[in-house]
Amino acid sequence: MEDFILFYPESGRFPELQLRHIGYENCVPGHSYGPAVRSVYLIHIILKGKGTFMVNQQTFQLGAGDGFLIYPEMQTFYKADEEDPWVYFWVAFLGTRAEDAIRDLGLGRDSLVFHSNRPQVLLDIVGEMFQNREMTRAKQYMSQSLLYRFLSHLLDDVEVKIGTRTGRNRIVSEAVQYIEECYGDPSIRVAEIAKIVNVERGYLYTLFMKNLGLSPQEYLLKFRLTKATDLLNHTEHPIDKIAAECGYQDPATFSKAFRKMFDIPPGKFRKRIREQMRTIPDRSEKRDGTEEVHS
Repeated sequence: MEDFILFYPESGRFPELQLRHIGYENCVPGHSYGPAVRSVYLIHIILKGKGTFMVNQQTFQLGAGDGFLIYPEMQTFYKADEEDPWVYFWVAFLGTRAEDAIRDLGLGRDSLVFHSNRPQVLLDIVGEMFQNREMTRAKQYMSQSLLYRFLSHLLDDVEVKIGTRTGRNRIVSEAVQYIEECYGDPSIRVAEIAKIVNVERGYLYTLFMKNLGLSPQEYLLKFRLTKATDLLNHTEHPIDKIAAECGYQDPATFSKAFRKMFDIPPGKFRKRIREQMRTIPDRSEKRDGTEEVHS
């Protein structure tokens, strides 16, 4: 299967549980995402290969059949193995009953890692979601039904596991927490972060590389820019405001950094997402000779 990502438009029709995006990716060695804070519930399931998931000051080594859950507003970081990178797919959703669905699966803020014995069945459902990607009203309902089918099969199959985990260094955890809280301050410097956690800058660098595989500066940069992708996806804020919220005083500097990391300018990134979410009118649902544009 080729890589894909598909975003769904927000809809008031499904307040309890609403599909937001799905995807499939053959990760290259060492590919990482984050550190990031998401605004959705996001379930990843690994088909093959290995990788690392970091959350709650813990590191999980995961492989084929394992899965991990990302909570809204919870900072996470994950990275494909350098030798045997993982292939995974995902489903993201929101809604007033989303938390209930997560609890029904036996997952929670302190139980974020699980195992599935039938990942191919779940992948087939995600494949149906992708094939059903035209956003007519009828297909929106179909997509929602597939989300419920996905959760139903996962509920029958999920085995909540801790997996192999290691505690993250306390100093690194404190530094990461500081970055999460203060990333919007353009004056943050690595030397200041080191001072906050009471270590030398060089030692902080060594700890970050050992625990996260990133330098403190790289971690701060990635956190800011992945936060920017979330704001571009889920808000209508102008790009200069998003730049400022993510710690960039100069929108041009922000755009340059964003393009370097994601190979696309922020404006085109947002446009691409909006095009994916554009509703296609269902011409079978005309009334009084007029066409309805569905949202």
